[in-house]
Amino acid sequence: MTRGDEALEAAGWYEGRDVGDRALSAVLGSVALAGPAADATAWAVFPAAERALRTFHGLRLPPVGPGRDEAPTGCVIDPLEARHARPSLLRLAETTGSRMFPLGRTDADALLAVDEEGRLFSVGHGEQWQLGDTVRQGLTALTEGRAPHRMAARRWSWTVSSAVDGNPLVNAVRTALVAVYVLHHRQMFSARGLRLTVTPLRGIGPVALDRTVRLPGGRLEESATPLVTAMEALIEAAEVTTEGAELKVAVSAPPKTVGPPASVSCAVRTGHLAREPAMVELSLSAGAGASVGRVRAAVRACSQDLARHARRPSA
Repeated sequence: MTRGDEALEAAGWYEGRDVGDRALSAVLGSVALAGPAADATAWAVFPAAERALRTFHGLRLPPVGPGRDEAPTGCVIDPLEARHARPSLLRLAETTGSRMFPLGRTDADALLAVDEEGRLFSVGHGEQWQLGDTVRQGLTALTEGRAPHRMAARRWSWTVSSAVDGNPLVNAVRTALVAVYVLHHRQMFSARGLRLTVTPLRGIGPVALDRTVRLPGGRLEESATPLVTAMEALIEAAEVTTEGAELKVAVSAPPKTVGPPASVSCAVRTGHLAREPAMVELSLSAGAGASVGRVRAAVRACSQDLARHARRPSA
């Protein structure tokens, strides 16, 4: 048994604890006192929130020990302590793509919330944290001083030697199609098009071209030629020169994608490395919500796949 579990038991928790009506009263009190938001919605009570409150409501947990990774923090489990936290928890819900319900407050005055998957989160000092995959795990981590997982946007980038025939656009499109495959294979999303951006690197002019070209049907490995042809036609029609310009081909989530996957994207840039015109930069970006749960694992797998592609010798 960990010291965090001992703290839980000392505070009155035990396996099968169910405070029943007291938890229901706390839920109803939180909903009533918080009142509806500007969009006329009230706190939504979902099964994971009800289970957490029936199990842990009323507990006051002290910090225990010197702290494993950082200073331990105590907390109180009472949604009324976080009843005025709607704006912060709505932003957290938007980040994670999962509804939140207030659970309590830490001794450091950070908010505690549980989401629909039963995970414990904390919001404080402008930061969002996941404390545990379950409320019990999160509470023991908090009291023992185990480092939480900070929810933050991330970006990875690799330089890819992908010379095909000296055409930077061909190199960029072929690399972008690898990203399309990886994002689909890792069940992130299925892209529907590639976004082409041409930006002059000299002068003060704005982006010269910014258009999305739909992916053709059929096999991805056969898509490069028609995509390049369509993009070259756009460049010609716009009377844009690619000499001394940066070419960027981006892969983004299709419209109506919701939750953390919507924040994930890949981009391929070329033409910005004057000394090595055959090189392209491949990058993967993910928002803060993609740093937890299933999406976090999928993003990590995507980054590993793309890194392997970047290390692969060019044909």
